[in-house]
Amino acid sequence: MAEQNTVGDDFSLAGLNFFVADDLNRAGSAGGFTLSREDMTAELENLRRLHNRIEIQRRRAAPLWSIVSPGSDPASVRNTTASNASGESYDDLLTRQSQFVATIIGKIETALGMTQRHDEQAAAEIGNVGGGHF
Repeated sequence: MAEQNTVGDDFSLAGLNFFVADDLNRAGSAGGFTLSREDMTAELENLRRLHNRIEIQRRRAAPLWSIVSPGSDPASVRNTTASNASGESYDDLLTRQSQFVATIIGKIETALGMTQRHDEQAAAEIGNVGGGHF
């Protein structure tokens, strides 16, 4: 089964693109976010920290959706069920946030990786054509 690049039922990041351009004045409009390598790398680290914080928050919040009823009377069962449902909603929110941030991290990593491969390829080609000397 192919994994869709969606967050939530009506929000898709499929058309979101990131581009690395060291000269932002000449980057043009490519239909996405264009950042310098330095800015994109810094933002990637910020997003990784955010993703980690969301995952820590999710682990720590697990008791909110795994409450055990203190009794079997209807009021205790009803309140426990409602509390667990609220906790499950919070878990869903944290899961969606984690997926959203992970998708953006992946797109930025791809942009940085593609640019790095192109830079390495260009350097190799320049080296093959005359050692890079004029």
